[in-house]
Amino acid sequence: MNGAGLYIHIPFCVRKCGYCDFNSHASTGELHEAYQEALLEDLRRVREQHGPVAIDTVFIGGGTPSLFPPAWIGAILERVARDFRLEAREITMEANPGTVERHDFAGYRHAGVTRVSMGAQSFDAAELAFLERIHSPAEIVEAFRAVRAAGFDNINLDLIFALPGQTPGTWERSLAQAVALEPEHLSAYNLTFEPGTEFTRRRARGELAEMPEDLQASFLTATAARLDAAGYARYEISNFARPDRACAHNLRYWRRLPVLAAGAGAFGFDGRRRWSNVRSPQEYIRRARAGDPLEAFSEIPSAAEAMTEAVLCRLRLDEGLDADAFHAEFGSPPADAFPLTLRQSLDAALLTARGPRLTLTDAGILVSDSLFARAASEIDARFGKREVASGPNPA
Repeated sequence: MNGAGLYIHIPFCVRKCGYCDFNSHASTGELHEAYQEALLEDLRRVREQHGPVAIDTVFIGGGTPSLFPPAWIGAILERVARDFRLEAREITMEANPGTVERHDFAGYRHAGVTRVSMGAQSFDAAELAFLERIHSPAEIVEAFRAVRAAGFDNINLDLIFALPGQTPGTWERSLAQAVALEPEHLSAYNLTFEPGTEFTRRRARGELAEMPEDLQASFLTATAARLDAAGYARYEISNFARPDRACAHNLRYWRRLPVLAAGAGAFGFDGRRRWSNVRSPQEYIRRARAGDPLEAFSEIPSAAEAMTEAVLCRLRLDEGLDADAFHAEFGSPPADAFPLTLRQSLDAALLTARGPRLTLTDAGILVSDSLFARAASEIDARFGKREVASGPNPA
């Protein structure tokens, strides 16, 4: 492995929002010190297993990492710098408005954080209440200005659309207020009802209804147009950035490049094998103290699974899927892997081919979930019974 990203998971929140299916747990702070000790032990084991690899991106996600003081984050990054070749120019930390004191942002920057990803979600007070967020629209603006004042020149704002009852007008106002702050990056995801979440249980009881797909598509189209006009290039279906400000860490996932992982529930991929740690913070701490394995899951994807992941991940990107590179990696070109879906999508102008590169059109983006599902079904039918393929290390 020539280089890797590093994901560090902090699983604690003030409270868990009803739509969230991430590994997050409401915490009063009683586990924080023990969790830091476990995380340091986890990083030691990652170093022991993978060696002092070059780390070119770091992402500290959650949960709410900004619940922890700058000194805590600094100690984690010091360990990373000690145990690995820390070459990252992009070190992202997630933060939620309302969980950080103004002066803390300067502390995070001093600790080594270079990029802040802020979970704004909406600039509408009623929508924030529906999403069970703990901050107000005014606190988003205040927190953003504090981040900027601390010297950060790379800030992302997360937004969520397709809320039940949301109107184009309220969404446009949220977009306008986000753009007015001039972040370098914006993420806009539609609300999804994931298994096991409170929102999904409420939907089952008839209390919530999903926005119709055609209306969701119109919101996504309007979002892309609004952000393009404001100077943000769409480089991934749900992500928009100023020039040279695409999230380098997340690009590693979409390009299927190695990302090492530490923390409860953290997922890692070394170019061949993928794994995840035990999700429970208490069990994670216990295993770290006892010297027991932290991994709860490990597998080498089959040829069909790896092909499907490559198609789904790379087609999400504006740069698309390189058919020649796909052929070199898997021994079959896209025309053999999913011929029917490919032909139909090209004929319907859902995909376009420029040389060896396949990319989604604007129309293709709107039906991408269906297109991906059909491609995955074809790949599984053709290659699902193959032996597991190691493939080249993409790093």
